[in-house]
Amino acid sequence: MIKKITYLLLLSFILLLSIVLVVWFPYHEEALPIPVKRYEIASMQIDTMRIEDELNRLYKEFPLFLEGADLSDADNQQQYLDFAKDPRAKGILNDILKKYPHLKSFEMLMGQGFCRYNKDFERGEKTPAIYTYLSYLDYDNRVLFLDSVLIVAIDMYLGANYEHYDAIALPMYIRQRLDEPFMAVDAMKAVAHYELTKTPQPQKTLLDYMILNGKVLYFLEKVLPETKAHTRFGYTPEQMKWCEQSEKKMWTYLMASQLLFEQDNFEFRSFVEESPTVQVFPGSPGRVGHFLGYRIVKKYMENSKQSLPELFAEQDIQKILKVSNYRP
Repeated sequence: MIKKITYLLLLSFILLLSIVLVVWFPYHEEALPIPVKRYEIASMQIDTMRIEDELNRLYKEFPLFLEGADLSDADNQQQYLDFAKDPRAKGILNDILKKYPHLKSFEMLMGQGFCRYNKDFERGEKTPAIYTYLSYLDYDNRVLFLDSVLIVAIDMYLGANYEHYDAIALPMYIRQRLDEPFMAVDAMKAVAHYELTKTPQPQKTLLDYMILNGKVLYFLEKVLPETKAHTRFGYTPEQMKWCEQSEKKMWTYLMASQLLFEQDNFEFRSFVEESPTVQVFPGSPGRVGHFLGYRIVKKYMENSKQSLPELFAEQDIQKILKVSNYRP
């Protein structure tokens, strides 16, 4: 009898643990890591004495980066040789290898993120080919996504204090996001923007831009729930805390100043564009309009019970505001 009771208790515990795991990790079995193909290593560690053979080898493994190039052309070969021998590029590659000898954490986050994205947007089990490359500090193109391919400029994630960022004059409020935790966030943000381009998004008023960026942040919350909230917003913990504590004050100001429906970008750009702070709110981070847009979208989704694709397809911004019944 005692053995039977013990067995039943053990069985109940296993069942309870299974339920907890399913609730906490709903994609645990499906979300396998997505291997990253590292073009920055392959392209910089070529045998320069056999350049044409090496370029042909690279083309077989990384056709995307050499598509359309005449690999037998002497000028093209010299261009690749110059890059592979460039001391600065070699130094950056060494720094990349020190910081990222592997990308296991990023690969797992991509597996989880795309698993959720595929499920929400009914894409089946489609996973992208993911590449990293040395962009020579191309900040504007640090992540590119097009349906089945994701490309990440890994040299743009070497830490806020990375010495070579001085050469491209990036301010610290931007550089604070050029580190490992933000790589997955930027990758899935590129996915969100890719999906949003399928339906024209209103981009005239301040509220339009707030909701657009709110949609992106809500998407990030759903596909990367393991990532800390302040990281998804591109903030420090202190900046995130400021936004949470100042939410009502910011909303009251926007309503009183009648800025929500302002169409003159000059009047409202500080609320949604990159900046160290918003001048009317001393101590604030930049892009506070994104935070408020996210809060409106979150309330809208709670009230409307819509899916992510339905949210992305919704073009009526005033409807989103009305249904959200947003009252900070």
